[in-house]
Amino acid sequence: MMSSYCNVKVHHSICLELRILIDKILHIILAIESARPNCSLAMKTLCSLHFTLDKAKTVIKDCSECSKLYLAITSHKILSRCRKIRDAFEFHLAQIQNAVPMPLVAKISSILQDLRDTEFLVEFAEDEARKVVRSLLEKDFSGSDSMKKEELEAIQMATSRLEIKSPFSLFVEKATLKRQIDKVNDINQKEKELLEYLLYLLIKYGKSICQFHDGNQSLTQTRMA
Repeated sequence: MMSSYCNVKVHHSICLELRILIDKILHIILAIESARPNCSLAMKTLCSLHFTLDKAKTVIKDCSECSKLYLAITSHKILSRCRKIRDAFEFHLAQIQNAVPMPLVAKISSILQDLRDTEFLVEFAEDEARKVVRSLLEKDFSGSDSMKKEELEAIQMATSRLEIKSPFSLFVEKATLKRQIDKVNDINQKEKELLEYLLYLLIKYGKSICQFHDGNQSLTQTRMA
């Protein structure tokens, strides 16, 4: 689990909160299973907790494997998934609390409080990247010149915020988008169109993106000299 978290590309704080919850839930599940509750409700709830754990791990996996741009733009979906996972953990633990030995009741109560206190927040830089690309997607361009200018400025800003600045990081991002496009099915046409548009932007403005960041880096170094 730690190795998956270390590979997270975007939403580090969200994934850290998830990882902390996963560790706590996994620990209490093992304790509950060791107590061997006999009632059918407890067994059913344990299955539900395992299922929710898998969902939480999938979020971290997605944040490790998906495109940075895509993850930033769809951060509202990540937040929704995390909040549903947190609420599911709380619901299932509350269900099983009365079916376990007394020593475990206090531990479950503590975890329930931790769940209620847990907040998932998008980091500032990621939210800026989301806003600038979302704004681009919502615009109705009157001409190709204005569209090109807006696209270039938006993708430069977004890649800057998401640390896609070098030719290698740009290559990785494009390769990741291509893999996602290959995996997405025809039912998710909107998602496919978004992924294809992001890839189009990186291909079209890739050279300008690298030059933009190289120029900023050179300017910073000159000022520091």
